[in-house]
Amino acid sequence: DLAAHRAIYDLRLLSGGSSADFTDVTGKMYLDWNDVCDGWTLTQHVRMIFSGPSGKAINNRFSFSSWESRDGSEFRYTMRSTTNDKLNEQVEGRAELDPERVGGVARFSKPKESSIDLPAGTLFPTEHLFLTLEHAMAGGRILTRNVFSGTGDDSLNEVSAFIGPMIVPSDEPDDLSQSNSSASAALKGLRSWPVAMAYFPYGEGDHEPEFEVHFRIMENGVSPGMDLDYGNFAIRGLIEHLEYHSPPDC
Repeated sequence: DLAAHRAIYDLRLLSGGSSADFTDVTGKMYLDWNDVCDGWTLTQHVRMIFSGPSGKAINNRFSFSSWESRDGSEFRYTMRSTTNDKLNEQVEGRAELDPERVGGVARFSKPKESSIDLPAGTLFPTEHLFLTLEHAMAGGRILTRNVFSGTGDDSLNEVSAFIGPMIVPSDEPDDLSQSNSSASAALKGLRSWPVAMAYFPYGEGDHEPEFEVHFRIMENGVSPGMDLDYGNFAIRGLIEHLEYHSPPDC
């Protein structure tokens, strides 16, 4: 079972950043995933500070929250991003899949009234995470699904997950030893799998992904670390705080 939890990750520049635009990146990511009886909620706040060669800093903030029904058929979402406190984008809406899962629709109320059709087999993020972990536990190596994340009108992606061999608890991962000891201690003794996910625009047949994330997923669904690859630069996040939520009284 996935463990409802709250985690904070320290973000640092991993590669890139040698352009005239910025030379370093630092930041934090706050993530809260919780079981609320009728579904799951996700709250995510990301702050990244891009430092330029002249010393000038650019402050980017991203906030996202969602609710996903327990059967994976309904999804509500809201997103807001700013640069130096100036609004870049604001998204709000809800999506539904029909009972037979032969399709669905996502309806946006912000930034404007609009809708997009969701193809058969579309998953929302939490169900996709469940499926990825189940696939890993069963010894699967490749999983490709269409995923709607609700982060914008282009947030329907074909996501390919590449899963490595299981890591037994005796082989301590680097991302556990590098991260905060109290957070890593809560994850020791658990099996884990290395995962690489590539995000492609849906239906465009692109050979290059828009975005890639490499992470280790523990058997309880927590990730001790991740590498976020944006193409021209990459960010590494290491867990520095972890606490588990108590089971809900349903």
